[in-house]
Amino acid sequence: MVIKVGSGEIDDLSTLTVLDKESLLRELRARYKKGIIYTYIGDVLIAINPFKQLNIYEKQQHDLYKYVQYRNQLVPHLFWIADQAYRKLCLSKTSQCIAVSGESGAGKTESTKLIVSHIIHCSGDAGDRELQNRIIETSPLLEAFGNAQTCMNQNSSRFGKYLQLDFTDTGRIIGAKVYEYLLEKSRVVQHGPGERTFHFFYYLFAGLEKETLEYFYLDDPETYRILKDPCGGKVFPDRSDVEYCRQMFNTQKEIMQRLGFTKEDINMVFTILSAILHLTNIRFSHDDETDGVYIEDEYPLEVVCSLLALDQEMLTMALISTFSMTKGERVISLKNFDQANDCRDALAKALYERLFSWIVKQINILLQPNRRYNQTDDNIERTCSILDMSGFENFQVNSFEQLCINVANEHLQYYFNEHIFLQEEQDYRTEGVSCHKVQFQNNEDLIELFMGTLGILALLDEESRFPKANDESLVQKFHSHCKVHPRYIKPRSNESAFGIHHYAGKVVYDARGFLEKNRDNLSANLIECMEKSGIELISHLFHTTDDISHSSDTGISLASQSKITDNENKSQSIGFQTTCHAKSYETECTKENFSQKTAKLFRQDSKPFMKSCSVPKERFSQNTVTLHFKVSLTELLDKMKDAEPSFVRYVGQYVNVTFTFSRRMC
Repeated sequence: MVIKVGSGEIDDLSTLTVLDKESLLRELRARYKKGIIYTYIGDVLIAINPFKQLNIYEKQQHDLYKYVQYRNQLVPHLFWIADQAYRKLCLSKTSQCIAVSGESGAGKTESTKLIVSHIIHCSGDAGDRELQNRIIETSPLLEAFGNAQTCMNQNSSRFGKYLQLDFTDTGRIIGAKVYEYLLEKSRVVQHGPGERTFHFFYYLFAGLEKETLEYFYLDDPETYRILKDPCGGKVFPDRSDVEYCRQMFNTQKEIMQRLGFTKEDINMVFTILSAILHLTNIRFSHDDETDGVYIEDEYPLEVVCSLLALDQEMLTMALISTFSMTKGERVISLKNFDQANDCRDALAKALYERLFSWIVKQINILLQPNRRYNQTDDNIERTCSILDMSGFENFQVNSFEQLCINVANEHLQYYFNEHIFLQEEQDYRTEGVSCHKVQFQNNEDLIELFMGTLGILALLDEESRFPKANDESLVQKFHSHCKVHPRYIKPRSNESAFGIHHYAGKVVYDARGFLEKNRDNLSANLIECMEKSGIELISHLFHTTDDISHSSDTGISLASQSKITDNENKSQSIGFQTTCHAKSYETECTKENFSQKTAKLFRQDSKPFMKSCSVPKERFSQNTVTLHFKVSLTELLDKMKDAEPSFVRYVGQYVNVTFTFSRRMC
């Protein structure tokens, strides 16, 4: 019997007689209207977010899609992708990778959690149940610190997560490791109208008791710059939002405790978040007398120093002045207003980024392969990994963050094309099988436009090195070098904008702020100040973290300081034994402005009023966000290339996207 296109009854679209865009879209729309959200195109699973809860992920479905022999006997399902990857893992020693892709808000994050739960189900009930529960609980914890509300999605991933599951030769899960990439740290200090910074800041205010908030010197949430809505809306629009954030705070705190975080670890997390809130409230004013800046109200500065055990004199000078090396000598100069604000925000972003990486490190210590299996990272041969990262974005205003996210998605699209089309054609040629050349939208030229020697990212880095460069000069440089590229768009009558014809559509970028966000440099005297913190964790994060690579290995493992047996793993602290700061005095605004006095002394004395610097000369070189982005992206792609891929592609609710397809998707 021939099934009519548009009936919504075709489970695998690669079986269509006529395989074109219109036929695909008609059938997907018909299936969606029937409430069917999954469809195969060969081995690729196409998914559409239903934006409602469905009861198709219960134990019954877990059992039904375990060790599936004949796929056509069951309706398409996300669990089939998970089951297929697990069975391939067991039948060979080839590592598996499930790449979940799609636009922002399509449902990728929820799908990755379902995939992980089904793989764990397939691995059997005889495994380490405590370990399995820990693996499942890492996702909501990382969401609390790495996700945020955007104008398209209330729980948008603002980082890339590559979760590697480790297995024995018999298919039993024995451990896991999280690799985090491309955290959108600029969101800590800036977000658009109707958007929010990372979730846990809001959970903190809703969940902590009043006396605990006072312990961290925290006041009304409306007081803090980074929580405010740019349009003037309230931090918590209604009571239900406060209640939801309170519940999430309690949930995340319980998860941290179950994972093995100690009270000291959790207190340290709250301390750093509180310090970031106070740090970003520091305001600068121009000082006509010194032609530099001073801190208007030094109360937030004093609180930051109290929370992080910093030398107030050193932090003050690090915020209002900078130094460089000239002929082996240190030259100090005062910052202007913009430089001081950039410096403050760079420190806030660095604190959050390092805190996030440390949390990932602590999770990885707890999920490491159990020693009774005699497994280490070096000899684990069977892994199944799941990739979840920020989806393609096209907002009303697209900035530097959207550029980075979309460049990463272009690489994922190329990875998809490479495996579905290019490698398939190569295999045919190698085996001497004749085939027609498949026509598809190859985005290799777009990768070159961004990543080439004179590509957009290289030009951005080059312009960032010029102190007098501005966003308009950057766009003019883009126009000059890229205008002949067929994918590049030069908008009319807008000196700070440029456009790109991405694989998913046209996007116009507003380049205002690009240079500031890309430089994002921590001055050497700020690094020195943080290294000399009285808290071991703070000192360590700024002492050992490389400026280019912020991998999930950031942090100190107590396992490397003392022997941990299997039984001790459950109770031993995985973090730092810190002496919790005590609110032993009421921090008050000083009568005399210390920053203003220090700047005046700097001008009066040829030997600047500051403690000696011990930062090595090589530490003065700074790296850009773009350089870090390219290194992180390369690391991610290298991991994916070592595995056999499976694909889950999410499309928009109204299925109005452009497909690339082939009968050889199977």
